[in-house]
Amino acid sequence: MLLAGCGVPTSGVIDVGVPASGLPTVPAAGSRAVLYFLEGSRLRPVRQEVKDEQDPVTTAVELLLAGPAAAGRPDLTTHLLRPAAPGGSVGVWTQGHTVTVRLPRGMPAPDALGLRQLACTAASAFGAASPGALPAQPGVAEPSGIPTVPSTVAVQVEVVGPDWHRIQRVQDCPS
Repeated sequence: MLLAGCGVPTSGVIDVGVPASGLPTVPAAGSRAVLYFLEGSRLRPVRQEVKDEQDPVTTAVELLLAGPAAAGRPDLTTHLLRPAAPGGSVGVWTQGHTVTVRLPRGMPAPDALGLRQLACTAASAFGAASPGALPAQPGVAEPSGIPTVPSTVAVQVEVVGPDWHRIQRVQDCPS
């Protein structure tokens, strides 16, 4: 109405040529996972990009098993030994506050540090994927918005192989 009062005539669609090109595209939306590698005998969190359409817990465990070099951190190590021959994929199930991780065939049972790496990685991804699963409280999220597993929340991670089974209760993973 205001423009009609100033004498500006109305017009239809005006064709001005081809659409603009050469502009940067917006990257696909994604999220970040926290993987736990080792610096000596201490867990060190490493943030890694994950595509939204992937299951975050399975993806985080697979990225962890790929090793620190694949995550861009060759300065860190891992206690998770890869299978001698390729033999299957990672399986992940959740029920309540329990995450069950089935490791690939041929992978040996992890030692205490390897189990803690797996447990913290799976629990962190589970918490990020299930915001209602972990109660919100101050200090639970990093400045990047990635949730960590607070000391007051009990997430149980079961890690299973063809002939072994380990359970780790996760209560405090470094942020």
